[in-house]
Amino acid sequence: MRDLKGMIFLLGVGLLIGCGKETSNKSDKRFEIPITGYPVSVEDSGSEKVDALVRQLVSQRPAPYRSGYSDPPTAVVLANRYSTPEVETALKSLKEMGPPVFPALVKHLGDDRYSYSGVVAAWVNYRVGDAIVEVLDGGHYMHSGYKSRETPSGSGGVYLSFDAYLRARGAEPWAEWAKTNSPLDIQMDFIDWCIVKENERGYVGEAQKKKILENYEAARQRVKKEYSEQGRPANASPRN
Repeated sequence: MRDLKGMIFLLGVGLLIGCGKETSNKSDKRFEIPITGYPVSVEDSGSEKVDALVRQLVSQRPAPYRSGYSDPPTAVVLANRYSTPEVETALKSLKEMGPPVFPALVKHLGDDRYSYSGVVAAWVNYRVGDAIVEVLDGGHYMHSGYKSRETPSGSGGVYLSFDAYLRARGAEPWAEWAKTNSPLDIQMDFIDWCIVKENERGYVGEAQKKKILENYEAARQRVKKEYSEQGRPANASPRN
């Protein structure tokens, strides 16, 4: 009887293992990448041209490393970006279109599909929404001059990003405002917002306050010079 129970037990284990293998095999097939790649679709923003370019921002080449990888190839570090020609072409085209297309473009900020990678201390994988912010910010993601700072409250001193500015303004109402303004107007508004937020945070001393406000004034002069370059259209992005 004991032998019979043992045989039944082993048979049951065998069946479970077999089922597990079958389930595992079936599960593995779900993660197989089709030879032709995945079909790419985007939300209808009201602009077919913008939607077509956003579709092109979705990389058909997977990221080679996970974000946080600490030993990226030297070639990528020097190039500062790992991306496909299609993604680069789409970015260039969207930047050239400028603020008039921002209302359509911000509708895709939530697209979390992989677009390209870069190196910021370690490997970072960026999504389509991040690529769109790169178009919106004109190459100026921050102006603070610091990554984090001391505050009177002891917390909340991380640098102020263009992402934070967009969230505070509300992406869609901001885009409606931006579409009739120049990239320089946008940067001036971003800097003005940052100064207001810095003042709200407060400072740990006059020396810190002086240094931070000087950073923003220097940034203001840099972008004015950048956008005043001869021959640049009023609605063009500063970096193509």
